[in-house]
Amino acid sequence: MKVERIVPLGIIMTMGALLGWSVGRGSFVGAMIVFALGAVTLNLYYDFLRKKGYILEDERTIRIEEISARRTLQVILTILAVSMIYFSTKVRSDSSYKGLMAFSGLLLFTIMITHMILRIYYSRVM
Repeated sequence: MKVERIVPLGIIMTMGALLGWSVGRGSFVGAMIVFALGAVTLNLYYDFLRKKGYILEDERTIRIEEISARRTLQVILTILAVSMIYFSTKVRSDSSYKGLMAFSGLLLFTIMITHMILRIYYSRVM
């Protein structure tokens, strides 16, 4: 395994350990700080590699990412829609499903609106 791949793995493993420790202590702020610092550290490391001339992604990998992101979005939206339908039918017999139904609907709505806003934005800037 190349060194440039070992460093991010170490950063992510350290993040996982520190996140687990923070969550175990019930520290939301600590967990968010660990998450943010880890994300910044990974970003700085990848910028460092790019400046040294490493090619981290090419057109093929970017296209693969686009396709996999689109399929992931489709699967998640389908699962949320089916779960909302399921919880809607269960609410009629047991009102304890009302919160799950509302959460599924809100999540479905939020993802769909975010997707539409980003499509409009990127259609203008690209």
